[in-house]
Amino acid sequence: MGTGLRGGAPYRECLLNGWVLDGEGKAMHKSLGNAVDPETIIKDHGADILRLWTASVEFNEDVRMSATILTRLVDAYRKLRNTFRYMLGNLAGFDAATDAVPAGEMAELDQWMLLRAEDLLGRCLAWYENFEFHKVYHAVYAFCTVDLSAVYFDVLKDRLYTTAPKSHARRSAQTALYRLLDAFVRLLAPLMSFTAEEVWGHMGHAESVHLAYFPEPAELAFGLDDAARKRTANWDRLVQVRDVVLKHLDTARNEKLIGAPLEARVRLRANGELYTLLEQYAAQLPALFIVSQVSVERAEGDDLGVAVERAAGEKCERCWKYTTDVGGDTSFPTVCLPCAAAVHEIIHG
Repeated sequence: MGTGLRGGAPYRECLLNGWVLDGEGKAMHKSLGNAVDPETIIKDHGADILRLWTASVEFNEDVRMSATILTRLVDAYRKLRNTFRYMLGNLAGFDAATDAVPAGEMAELDQWMLLRAEDLLGRCLAWYENFEFHKVYHAVYAFCTVDLSAVYFDVLKDRLYTTAPKSHARRSAQTALYRLLDAFVRLLAPLMSFTAEEVWGHMGHAESVHLAYFPEPAELAFGLDDAARKRTANWDRLVQVRDVVLKHLDTARNEKLIGAPLEARVRLRANGELYTLLEQYAAQLPALFIVSQVSVERAEGDDLGVAVERAAGEKCERCWKYTTDVGGDTSFPTVCLPCAAAVHEIIHG
């Protein structure tokens, strides 16, 4: 009808999809009794699960649908939703207009994560242009699971929970979380329309997220210079070291040498460029590994050496780290000096 009335098709492009098959690869038919009613899926799991399944498959080929597939998607949806929840929860009381830290003054870990997200966002926008929705879904899910949850969010907990609410360290983390949240909620809005709308509302926006534009990659890393981009290689290598250290911490826990990671002191032995890198970032390694203490020693050979032992000092009842300065501030005899300073700032503003 559009062609007859206007002399052209009422759409810009046309996509063809395959058949929907059951879990055994058979085409769904009412006569076989293997058809799945979309209304049933929406009633049991919500409309966003159905949208997410549609986005997760290569629609131009035959695709499968089953209870097992839906269960996996529900788990994936929870991971994405919990990623939003973590960011929203830690942005309580944060006003981007007044509290944000300039990108060039942010902690290097925060800068590194924003640059990784920038790269992901650029790839996702290209996939959207080519209607490769499954690539967007799988890449974002992997990013939320590995880069954010397993690394970044895990490391951030100390800064977010133990530093003073208005401290530069905490504001830097919150600035990064806000940029990530603002970008990802708009990026995923076509795939998780109702969830994205809910998140957008909690961010304080009056209009619908579906009236907002896709984020531009440059928004995430706005204000970062070339030096910050070059430093990403440092953090890529440090995270690789972290993976090695975590394995040794698991072994130490299994051998009952330590209970929690914060009971540990990690001794690193390295040579060459790796030693130089570890020495440069020595002050940040305890936070990255989530241990109480880290020492860096020069060693022969190219292999990284890792030894785990009990941390020295007493346990701070506030941050749970083991330090030798617990009680250094007589006003708070059971906490370490950094925590005492944070408590003073909270009390006196």
